[in-house]
Amino acid sequence: MTVDAEGFVWQAHVYAGKLNRYDPDGKLERQIEMPVKKVTCPVFGGSNLDRLFVTTMARPPLPRFPEDGAARGTLYVIDDLGIKGYETPRFGK
Repeated sequence: MTVDAEGFVWQAHVYAGKLNRYDPDGKLERQIEMPVKKVTCPVFGGSNLDRLFVTTMARPPLPRFPEDGAARGTLYVIDDLGIKGYETPRFGK
């Protein structure tokens, strides 16, 4: 999961192929269908923190998700959401 600059939570639904965005009250605000089922982690990045990077699981290849095929393990980038993340504090130096 990650949180955007508006305080909304983004959650990847592993094995469902979806990203959900929840408002601060827990209401589903939007859902994005991904091209693979095994999505694992969203995070905002880019120079303006306005790109959403989404990782997917490569292994183990599961027979119940044949549609993932060669795309499993891909890093996806979602642009033009009109939403920004916030800079994550770093630990130590």
